[in-house]
Amino acid sequence: MTYNADEGLLIRIGRKIRILRESSHMTQGVLAKKLRFKKEAVARIEKGEYNMLMNTLFKIAHIFGRRLKITFVKRKGGV
Repeated sequence: MTYNADEGLLIRIGRKIRILRESSHMTQGVLAKKLRFKKEAVARIEKGEYNMLMNTLFKIAHIFGRRLKITFVKRKGGV
């Protein structure tokens, strides 16, 4: 099995979303309702099994009173 860098990224994002949700004392069901998603979709997001649209990330940031910041960092061997 080969490592897909996107999978690692989705897992890290999902973990951050779960931490935000739990620190806000919010259930997956409540977050799902705010996003107009099914609870199962939120569970998949938090496990890194759901590749979200940017719009969804912006909605999640807004729900938790955060702003989304995307940074492009040069990696070794990059252009």
